[in-house]
Amino acid sequence: MNTNPANTAARTAAAADNAAGDDACALRAREGDAGAMESLVMRHQDAVARLLWRFAHNRADLDDLVQETFLRMVRGLGGWRSEQPFAHWLLRIATNTGRDYFRRQSVRRRHMAEPDNADDPPPGRGTAMPEAIDPADNPAARAASSEVKEILAGLPPDDRALLTLYYLESHSLAEIAAQFGWTVTATKLRAWRARGRLRARLKERAFF
Repeated sequence: MNTNPANTAARTAAAADNAAGDDACALRAREGDAGAMESLVMRHQDAVARLLWRFAHNRADLDDLVQETFLRMVRGLGGWRSEQPFAHWLLRIATNTGRDYFRRQSVRRRHMAEPDNADDPPPGRGTAMPEAIDPADNPAARAASSEVKEILAGLPPDDRALLTLYYLESHSLAEIAAQFGWTVTATKLRAWRARGRLRARLKERAFF
């Protein structure tokens, strides 16, 4: 690991410059500056997409989630305050967009599990499975990621979002608490319960 103080100072300075640039763009965008709004999108679209591909079932859904996140950003800029880091605020919007997507998927699965026509095939039979989303070039990594998503799909939406951020995105519990608007103590409790439900799912699939 490179612990050169000069490198650390350079990274800290770069982060501060980026944050200051975000703040300046956000303040101008809030006043209706279209160029500043476009700059915010360009600055953060990669980070937003990297977060949301963990949530999305297919490429079309991923594109929709990214677009929805930035639409929410535009609509919510009036509520952003400069003392709050803009990048953290935006990723919280992205996280909530992913949680809402999980909820919609849960409702959709329940609806599909109760077909109006008794002759209809049960979900998953005779229909194509969703396209797996994973930026990794390694086929084994893509397969593992798809299996993780399938296991998480059986959990409640908030559990899925929390475990996705904690295990797949390597966010700390403090960061997750900030993104969800929970206390750290509540987040720890939710994480403990979510891990218990995840263990039960893994036992069902004979992982241990």
